[in-house]
Amino acid sequence: MEIGGETIVPWLTTEEGMSNYMRILRESKMGLHGYNLFQGKNLQFSGVNRYNKSFRPATSSYYITLEAKNPTIGLVQTFQTTVSEVSFGELILSCKVARPYGETNTIHIGEENKRNDQMCISLLGRMMPKLPQHNPFQKTKRSYVLNKSELQDNDCISLYLELAIATTNRHSSREPDLSNLEILEVAIESTQDLEPSEALGSASDAIFYIRYKDLSRVKNDVDRIAIVRRICHQQTGTFRLVGRIKTIPQKNKSSRTSILLKLDLGLYNPWRLSSPRLAQGKRKRGVLLARLRRLHKTVR
Repeated sequence: MEIGGETIVPWLTTEEGMSNYMRILRESKMGLHGYNLFQGKNLQFSGVNRYNKSFRPATSSYYITLEAKNPTIGLVQTFQTTVSEVSFGELILSCKVARPYGETNTIHIGEENKRNDQMCISLLGRMMPKLPQHNPFQKTKRSYVLNKSELQDNDCISLYLELAIATTNRHSSREPDLSNLEILEVAIESTQDLEPSEALGSASDAIFYIRYKDLSRVKNDVDRIAIVRRICHQQTGTFRLVGRIKTIPQKNKSSRTSILLKLDLGLYNPWRLSSPRLAQGKRKRGVLLARLRRLHKTVR
């Protein structure tokens, strides 16, 4: 079957144990989360009825029919959503926000993919968030650190984290183990003229910094941080998630000597390890300082 120039599989149902079962659940929740943001609701995800999947090189898209429950009145409602993977091996997801089943303004999966191909790849790639030079978990005018109760009340934080890990670990056919994640700290930075604390539950653009532990990994002597940017477009009912995973070595005893040496040479900055130009400039300054010290000793 073809829709919008793409090959789409017939309607399928989900069953626990399927290879893509958890992925479909995550992307269904993403669509419903967008509905809650845009409509100011608090509907709870109940399950997936059926879905279509597109066949494209590397990336794929899902057109999903799901059920959600209104916890206030207990009403279960059917929704439809489209989630498209824009780039393989990194978090760049474009979501057509879930809409009640039967609405006529639903965009077909092929049309959404065509729009992604034309605009999203280059645009969203440029909007990929980076780890800032300062510590993002320190409260500033533009950033807000969530407390424990806010972490418990906002399931979207764990959803963002799971999506970031799952999309960046696509080079294996196995589903990543997300059962041993522990969120340690979360900060939100508003990219609009809005208080960071208000940006959490509203349909606004914001960057989330999520520090976490992955107990399923052997190496735990690093800080793991998910950086997720949320981009909302209310006119089209679309929101996107763009992000990456970073690991930063902890200052433990075994690495103390090397870190002190790097600090002395001006090479170590734990919040900007991903900047080659900055690192190269610091290396040059370090080499120059070493030469000046040797020259000073020779003169004496």
